[in-house]
Order: sequence, then C-alpha cells, then structure tokens
Amino acid sequence: MMRELADQGGRVIWSAVPPLLDLEGRNCRADWEDLFAVDWTPQPNLGWIVPGKQVEFEGDLEGIPPQPILTHFLVDRVYTVRPRNGAAVVARVMNKAVGVTHRTAAGGSLTYLGFRPRDDQSRSLGYDARWWFDILDRLGAYPATGAFNGINDNTETLSRTGPFLCCRFPNGAVSVAPHLRTYEENWPGGFGRKRDRDAEVMREHPPPSPEIRLDGFHVNGHTVTYFGHGPVTFRVDDAGSLVGFAGHQCREITVDNRTWVMADRRLNTLVWAPLPAECRVEHGAVMLLQMHAPGNCELRIPDVGLPPKVAVFAQGRKPGSRGPRLDSERRDGALVIRTPPAGTRGIVFVVPE
Repeated sequence: MMRELADQGGRVIWSAVPPLLDLEGRNCRADWEDLFAVDWTPQPNLGWIVPGKQVEFEGDLEGIPPQPILTHFLVDRVYTVRPRNGAAVVARVMNKAVGVTHRTAAGGSLTYLGFRPRDDQSRSLGYDARWWFDILDRLGAYPATGAFNGINDNTETLSRTGPFLCCRFPNGAVSVAPHLRTYEENWPGGFGRKRDRDAEVMREHPPPSPEIRLDGFHVNGHTVTYFGHGPVTFRVDDAGSLVGFAGHQCREITVDNRTWVMADRRLNTLVWAPLPAECRVEHGAVMLLQMHAPGNCELRIPDVGLPPKVAVFAQGRKPGSRGPRLDSERRDGALVIRTPPAGTRGIVFVVPE
C-alpha cells in the first residue's frame, strides 16, 4: 500500500522504529529497507538512548530548528540508518543519519524518520513544540488553495500558526473559532471538581475573551470579514451565494467581497441551513433555523434554493412539531422573518406552502 501510494505521487512518512515482522509473522525488514532506500541494523536494546542530544535537520528539512531528545524512555529512542544511492539525509543525531527521504518517478516521496517528532500545541513545557507540523509542512502535507499569492490559507496551517482554529468540511463549509492552544492550563487535575478551587484558578488565570474579529481573513480560498463571539461557520455555493451560516453575537458576514446583513441587530445565536433532501419529509421543512432573537427583530435569510412560496413556523412543544407561525415575506432575494414581541428562541422551520 505504501509503495502504491508513493508510485502514484503520494507522500509516505515512517516515524520511529523500523519493522522486523509483518502481521503474519514473516520477516519484512528487507522489503522495508528497499521501500525507504536505507539499510538498518537492529540493536538489542531497541534503539539508541540519547537524552539531551539534538536532532539536526538538513536537505528538504533544512531550517527547521533542532529538536532535543527529552528522555531515555522507549518513545524517545533513536534509530539510525545508512542511506542508499538516490536517498538524501534530512536529519542527523551526532552526525548519524536518522532521517532519509527519496522521490519516486511519479513525484511521490518516501521519508524515514528514526525518531519521534514532537508536537505540543498546549505548550505544556512552556514553549511551542511543532516539529511534526513543520516536517509535514515541508513535505507538502498542507498545500495552499492557490487563491491568494504568497499566502497559505490551508486550514491546518492557519490553526497551527495563528490565533484561530480553522476547519473545512466536504460540503464546502468553513469554520473559524478563537484558538485556545496558547492558553496555559493551570487547574490541578484529578477526578472530582471543587467549586472553590475552580473559582480560584479562574481568578488567577482568566480565560481569553470569546470575541472573534476577522478582517479580510484568508481561509480555504475565501476572504472573510466578521465580528462575533465563539465559532462562526459559513458555506457558499459555486456562484458565491451564502447558503448556510452559524454564529453568535453577530448580525452579518462578508465573504469574498459580498456582505450579507442577516439581522437588524446582533443576535445571541443565529444558525440556518437548507435541510438535505434525504432528511426531508412530505410537506415538511426545507430549511432549518436556530435562533436566540429578541422581540420585533427583522431577520434576512438568503432565499437561494427555496420554493417560491414558504411559511415560517417556530417549533412547538413537541420536538419536530409546528408551533406558532412567524410573520415572513420575500424581499430582494431574502426571506424576511419578523420575530414576535416576546422574541424567538429555538428551532424554526421553513415549510413550502
């Protein structure tokens, strides 16, 4: 499988101890050596014990800071190899090769790393350890979309190097949230909660604000401007129209220079999306909304894909049932919904008439 992947242009990375046997108990060392273009001599002590030494990077990985080997534990042991012709050294410990890579005719690559690359987003040691990310990035695991010259808008890259956690989904949706990876955790742990101690910890080290401000932020091929709290999720179709949204303490979003003002004031919660065809029932909803909106508020939801005539109902006491009908109309490419004086909180259905 690894050979087929590399021969098709894929990237294969093997980290830490080389194999001796396959799952059937057959000796697979020679096949593995041929695959990664190295020679390896097994050691009786299961690796080289070198706490305090450093992995130095070169070649395709040149420029990555040296990685210290922390302990003498099995997980931190090092496995040296001898590269064959055509393979290039990319990492050494005390001048011995512990990282080797070579490329296939199809442009794929096979990389062996005879150590454990560390990656610690929580900074538990007081600093950001990101060797795994940097290695994967150098080997092409996180390519940009190409939409922005000189900017890597890959969601994994943005999440690991910036202040936001970014995610992309198969249906085209993109989520951005304030990231807590640099927030120091100082609670005492354990299996029980102590209210007084928790309050003390929060006073000593309050969490960051949930506020999120995006000003021309480039992510997964889109440029986004938005202000709210917590995570925001949006989805646009091939024509660039907004077809799904979820946000908090917000009223509008701008994606690729198109602005959608969805409420006349900031709402605690606004979520809406079309209901997938496989989830619809006869005479049932074609769009679902979830909102926490005050009374006499006007919402404007893009009407892309909605039937010509629709009615809007708040959910009844029984989940999935129709409750009171909400005042609505179609206006300028939007479904305009007005909340009653008491406001609306919870699920709202958009139903064909």
